Amino acid sequence: MTTTGRDPRTEQPAPQRQYLVEGARTRIRCFTRRDVDRWLEWPSHEDPLYSPYNPLSMTGSQRDAWYEDLVDRQKQQPYAVDAPDGAMIGRIFLRFVNRIDGASVLGIDFDPRHVSQGYGTDALRAFLAYYFGPLGFRKLALSVAAYNTRARRSYERCGFIYVSRHWERLRCDADVFQDPRYAEFRPLFRSGRLGLEALFHTMELRRPLEAG
Repeated sequence: MTTTGRDPRTEQPAPQRQYLVEGARTRIRCFTRRDVDRWLEWPSHEDPLYSPYNPLSMTGSQRDAWYEDLVDRQKQQPYAVDAPDGAMIGRIFLRFVNRIDGASVLGIDFDPRHVSQGYGTDALRAFLAYYFGPLGFRKLALSVAAYNTRARRSYERCGFIYVSRHWERLRCDADVFQDPRYAEFRPLFRSGRLGLEALFHTMELRRPLEAG
């Protein structure tokens, strides 16, 4: 038998996480430096078309710098999405935060093991109640790849509407013009001056009138 030398009677319990808002299946809290490590433990997407959403490869010091740049220089507001068992399964970001206009731009991604299971829509609905409620914002915009039908349907269910579209540089591992798996999506891509470009939609949601 081995011992650790610690007396369990004197050990302090781990602090409970403070959640900002809860959905039916998810919980939202502030994203911390430790959550960078949790994010980097996620597996990569099996479909190379979604490789831009894969976790990065970073050393400890690079992780520190990445987090500091996110919150200090870029002034993003990051949030973590937890499952009922406490595992971090998603990330939500508010970019280009403009408090005067009451607006920002949404960024969201999920652990590939938890997509297409309703977690994203549940988390987003819960977050929107917090965003338009306690946070006091009036408008939320986002940009989504046209080929990402799963995400688009989730945004539509949450009330986002299409306002414009644009082409954007895309770095991914998929050969969209040769791989037969992507035949139906090829009209959503083109070869641009700097490489592969994908069609993106800009979507927007405004605070419900009854919310003030």
